[in-house]
Amino acid sequence: MGLNEGFNETFLGEQYPIPFPQLREDIVQIAVEEGKIFPFTHFSIVMNKDRKFAIYGANNTDLEQDLRIDRCNDWHFDERIGEGNQVGDWLYAGGQVDLWDRGHLVRRNDVGWGEDVEGNDADCDSFCFANIVPQHKKFHATKWGDIERWIIERTESKNKKLSIFTGPIYTESDREYCGFRKPLGCGIKIPAGFWKVAFYIGTDDKLHSTAFKILQDDYWRNEGEFHTSSSFGFLERMETLTMYQVSLTAITEVTGIVFEEHLYETNPLLFNSNTFTESLNIVTPEMHVIRSRSDLILDRT
Repeated sequence: MGLNEGFNETFLGEQYPIPFPQLREDIVQIAVEEGKIFPFTHFSIVMNKDRKFAIYGANNTDLEQDLRIDRCNDWHFDERIGEGNQVGDWLYAGGQVDLWDRGHLVRRNDVGWGEDVEGNDADCDSFCFANIVPQHKKFHATKWGDIERWIIERTESKNKKLSIFTGPIYTESDREYCGFRKPLGCGIKIPAGFWKVAFYIGTDDKLHSTAFKILQDDYWRNEGEFHTSSSFGFLERMETLTMYQVSLTAITEVTGIVFEEHLYETNPLLFNSNTFTESLNIVTPEMHVIRSRSDLILDRT
């Protein structure tokens, strides 16, 4: 389906390239085709062959051309990725009695822009199971989907364009869940949470970024040891379904996804302790609760 043009690295401007991130070697080993990037209309996906969900999605958003089109609702597998590397509708067959919904990783509202055909293609592409992840039913009541507009409203962004990366947070102790119809040897696990990074051009003509995490399931807290290095302490401090703004380095720590070095400097939050954080009594790595657009930290003066 769709134009399959994928994520545009120079969407924000030729002078502001946002390259695809690299995968840490251990993440490469569990990625479909060693981290192959699969393009869709206005977004791209890298898949996890062990979890059968995405490692991350990358999308371009233009709020000036937002069409607000009708839902496509064409749930489907992507043949290029292979049905065996995706989780289909059977996982969600329990309906309202279950806790987990079909959740868009790359949001349909973020990619449904442009000319009518283009926007509709992007909307339908977003219903591919490669872009679907189990999300807690209460997750949809959070403000996770408002981040992009909050950034634009707070910054009066130069062109109302964003380049966004988003993905699940996986732990080795995530709960196994097989829905109402459990296939033999299901082995599907619910992601502990989600992360998101948004890049944009400010009115100062500079590249900026903000990064966020949200925990949707704390099952792993009491069900065994967590094995994702320094991220354990961070998740221990998180409240379920509360959104936090964090540093870009914190995203790399918990995911193994490595961005271009200069992009870390575009984020206003600090990861390592220094004289500035110590003088202000800031606990590092920084983590701030975000409940409304006024809570966003978009600049450090």
